[in-house]
Amino acid sequence: MIEKASRTRVVYLFGAGASHACVKAVGSPHGILMRDLVPLLNVKVHDLLQTRYSGDGTITALVNAVIGESTDFEHVITFLDESPSALHRRFADDLREAFESVLRQRLDAIEAELGGARASLYAALLDMYKVPGCPEELCGALTINYDDYIEEAVATAYDQPVDFGVHVHAADSSKPGLRLLKLHGSFGWQDAWPIPLSKAGTPLWIPPGIQKAKDRYPFNVLWGLARELLDCDVLRIVGCRLGANDWDLISLLFTTRHASHTNRPYTIELIDAPLRAVELQVAFPYLDVRSILEVEPIGSQLVSEFLGGAPRAYTNLAPEEQERVMDAAGSNKNWFRLWLKQKAEALFLELGSVKTPLGAFENLLEAY
Repeated sequence: MIEKASRTRVVYLFGAGASHACVKAVGSPHGILMRDLVPLLNVKVHDLLQTRYSGDGTITALVNAVIGESTDFEHVITFLDESPSALHRRFADDLREAFESVLRQRLDAIEAELGGARASLYAALLDMYKVPGCPEELCGALTINYDDYIEEAVATAYDQPVDFGVHVHAADSSKPGLRLLKLHGSFGWQDAWPIPLSKAGTPLWIPPGIQKAKDRYPFNVLWGLARELLDCDVLRIVGCRLGANDWDLISLLFTTRHASHTNRPYTIELIDAPLRAVELQVAFPYLDVRSILEVEPIGSQLVSEFLGGAPRAYTNLAPEEQERVMDAAGSNKNWFRLWLKQKAEALFLELGSVKTPLGAFENLLEAY
């Protein structure tokens, strides 16, 4: 008797780019990436100069030297936190409050504009795992986002509440559903115990900074649970840049892939521009990141779309053809939406149907 092949166990890691892709997929003019927030942050900083730091030449000189259109506020906040000057440390706190205010205002504007539609791509992704015969098993998700888009999608696609891994008050724990670990907390959590679900009051979150303070509850528990969740076959990273600000996250991926007792490290697939995957392959070769072009059958189909001709594997192309594919792919695409649509087409060819009661995944076949 031939045993039925086991399903591939998949975990997702979502960054700000994933939620950004959701709102852009439904035509919103608002963006939530740091580059979208910097102009508003600059206004906030200059307001601080006029109010709290009026006449302080030290802070004025600092702002004039380091705050601009391409400022990495996480870097600035971290460096100021390490300063021996109480004045600079206070300014770091003010920058954190400014970031929270700006991001909250942007998220509120998007919610007022789009409502539940802002989580459409997340809902389609979850709906994929409701397709009968889907060869993958969704084991859970990690996110470093402060928004509640994934929770909205779970409410749409599932009949069970989110399993946050910790005691979140007002969440129905009698029917635990998808495990979602919010590694940096949430604007939807209040800083209290048990953790109340509310967007009012002081949020329970890890503010921007290179060094993520995660030694207290619930973050110590969440990061520990993340290690357990990463006992999987595939980790898909969506909208997370894995840059210098994500060192703790990179360390987590390294240790769970190479410093565990499992026989085989999980595969990392990057749902982003192929060139970004190449950059990560150079910067962190020990993570063995695979680009969207290197994952079949989607990779071969994309090669066909970018170069023309029959589908063929990216790894079998000559170097000059690989370069042409990279150039044609570019970076200015909604890679989350593109990947989901390709996934829907591939599963339709394999299974003959991708129908579900919700229909969110199937709708991708008719979109665009």
